[in-house]
Amino acid sequence: MELWYHFRSGGLMNSRWLTYSFALLGLMLLYACKGGGDGDVGGTFLEVLQTSPENGTTDTQVATRVGFQIDAPIDPTTLTNETFVVTDPDGTPVVGALAIGDEPNIAVLTPDESLAVITRFTATITTGLRSTSGVTLEEDFEWRFTTLDSAWGAAESVEEIATGTSSGQEIAIDGQNNALAVWEYTEPTGTTVWANRYTRADLWGEPEVIDTGDGVATAPQVAVDGAGNGFAVWQENFGSGTARIWTSRYVVDEGWGAPEVLQNGEVTTAQNPAIAADPAGNAIAIWVQADMATGLPVVWSNRYVSGSAWGAAERIDDPLVEIPPTLLATTAVDMDADGNAIAMWTLFGGVIWTNRYTVGSEWGTAELIMADGGAVGARLDVGSTGDAFAIWVQEDEGAMRQDIWGIRFTDSNWGTPERIDDFDDGDTVEPDIAVDGMGIAHAVWSQSDPDFRNIWANQYTPGTGWGASELIEPPNDDPLEDDDATVPRAAVNTAGNAFVVWRQTFQDWGSIWSNRLDPGTGWMTAELIEDDGRAAKTPKVAVDDDRHAHALWLHAFSTSSEWVRTNRFE
Repeated sequence: MELWYHFRSGGLMNSRWLTYSFALLGLMLLYACKGGGDGDVGGTFLEVLQTSPENGTTDTQVATRVGFQIDAPIDPTTLTNETFVVTDPDGTPVVGALAIGDEPNIAVLTPDESLAVITRFTATITTGLRSTSGVTLEEDFEWRFTTLDSAWGAAESVEEIATGTSSGQEIAIDGQNNALAVWEYTEPTGTTVWANRYTRADLWGEPEVIDTGDGVATAPQVAVDGAGNGFAVWQENFGSGTARIWTSRYVVDEGWGAPEVLQNGEVTTAQNPAIAADPAGNAIAIWVQADMATGLPVVWSNRYVSGSAWGAAERIDDPLVEIPPTLLATTAVDMDADGNAIAMWTLFGGVIWTNRYTVGSEWGTAELIMADGGAVGARLDVGSTGDAFAIWVQEDEGAMRQDIWGIRFTDSNWGTPERIDDFDDGDTVEPDIAVDGMGIAHAVWSQSDPDFRNIWANQYTPGTGWGASELIEPPNDDPLEDDDATVPRAAVNTAGNAFVVWRQTFQDWGSIWSNRLDPGTGWMTAELIEDDGRAAKTPKVAVDDDRHAHALWLHAFSTSSEWVRTNRFE
């Protein structure tokens, strides 16, 4: 007898199917008690004995199957998308696989995708459905059920517990609702880059090393395309201070490929890699390397063409601007849905440069978007339609404070930098930015008050601009249970569902918290997503278009070991 559930790796039952396992088992037992078999026991008209979910259910999981049992074996030729249909409030049918169950009088619809959250669905069996002897319902039969909101699950590890320590974790979600995580792992024998993949069918897999294994591999970054393939980049030092930029590509059903160098020919030492991918499978990586002639740091890029390979590396900064050695701080790159990209790099002293890659026109001319200096912690995000925002902390020396500033890219041009927060007391630090498919941007940061640091947010709406800052991490009423909230990270999907994660400290401990924004109702209530009594820090977050989110962070299991843990919202 096949029930409606499957198992997690490691033998733990996947709870999203558990409720419906019991429901289907009830259908089968009821059928057995009625003397079920191959004979047609129906009367003048067919009778619906039971449905799953039951009529009026308000807590249906979004990853469910919908089924019913009648009092006679079903004629399979009459079980069609016209005789059994599940529709949303707009009347749109749920697409899925329709089949006879393990008993001949049970029918099951398995949706191709998870159902929408907090939605009332109507299931209908029409009089076109017949038993094997030709009996039908007296009239169409309907029942209704409502899906649950999604929720965070239980935190778990994505790597095997060992004697070393991990850091530099990053995560990305693809168009198939799968996730790729990368991190660096250090043990006495060296530092390597590891990866693990999550699929909705198999959950987290087995972690694996993806670098060459010959050097000290650090600073991994990851990106994914719409089909589930991924790209990782990292820097790997082979001694004598010589580091190279390496990459590996993940292909669905094949795994990680052999690492390869992104630089051309006889290359100099390099650092600060970043990578982005578009839905079609193209990717762009950028990094910093020393100029062969002068030794000055310069910004380079390479592009992967879907179905082909990586091309030739090229310089994308302004060759007329000589950057003093060691003064190039950070890099970032992101792509829109059409494959256009924006690269950003920051110089120590707070000067921010960008360049744009346009499909068919290649890289443009480097542009200085923040020339006054004083910018710290710059972050970049590009929305699917090409609107982009850069955000940073700006030193205000006259007022002796730090403010949050940002700049918008739209219609092929950067705008004018403007202040985003509206606080004149205390410092703002650690900003992040996320842009949805409509060009709406969500900025978050850690803001100090007389007692602690709290997490604040602001929203940019095209045609309106920035709104008022909003506290999304309300402080605890008991000061003995509250402390600083720091390092917020944000992600948003095309439809505008935003997630923020951060570290909440208390004395020497750290826990991971989250809040989310529903585009129709605003920010929800902050909630704890990791607290097992040990120190957690540096959370990251990613969200897909079905509003499934993954958070990833480091968790201290001892004074010398930190490992990567995760939680998912679904």
